[in-house]
Amino acid sequence: MKIKNKKKFGVFEPTGTSKLLLESSRKYLKKNKKILDLGCGTGVIGLEISQILKNSVYLSDISKEAIKVAKLNNKKIGKKNIIKQGSFFEPWKGKKFDLIICDVAGVSEKISNYTPWYKNSVPNGSGNDGTENIVKVIDEAEKYLSKKGKLLVAVISLSDHKKILKFAKKKFLNFKLLNKQEWPLPKEMYKYKKKLNDANAKNLISIKKKYNIIIYWTEIYAIWN
Repeated sequence: MKIKNKKKFGVFEPTGTSKLLLESSRKYLKKNKKILDLGCGTGVIGLEISQILKNSVYLSDISKEAIKVAKLNNKKIGKKNIIKQGSFFEPWKGKKFDLIICDVAGVSEKISNYTPWYKNSVPNGSGNDGTENIVKVIDEAEKYLSKKGKLLVAVISLSDHKKILKFAKKKFLNFKLLNKQEWPLPKEMYKYKKKLNDANAKNLISIKKKYNIIIYWTEIYAIWN
């Protein structure tokens, strides 16, 4: 899906993690189910799902600029999706969903300024260890899930991912790894190698080396009660 006016709006652009999250959600997509794309950005996940299922999907993001772009993209595909601006579950009080797909910021703020993803983008707000946003979603999700509803989260190793997983296992009964993908660290981040190694040593992030390439990874989990 083409992103309109991304420089003008300065929103977070879809990444490989977004694609992996969309791919992982496919087995849970069913018609006439309520699906929420939380932290939708430009709408790439939610709008694609609405095209696959041919029914309305709910989307929200904290960024007004991102919502403008999502609405432009929604207009382009001609779907009647429900798109709202607001923090976390704020726009959806009283609603229940069969599937919540969480793509909120999950990279350590200690290193987010060194990444290509947060330049001219929305503020990260995920804390020094990158866990604050995702932990908040996991903590509040139960109130917004239907009886058999599931939460899908992307956990990136450029955070204290073990802390996120530990919290999720305490909060929910069921916990399943759906997908994992390793990525080469963007070359422009190599000049911050010392800072990255320091963050790694403090368990704020997890990275590893393969054939002189620095690697990080994304894991997609389904969580439910």
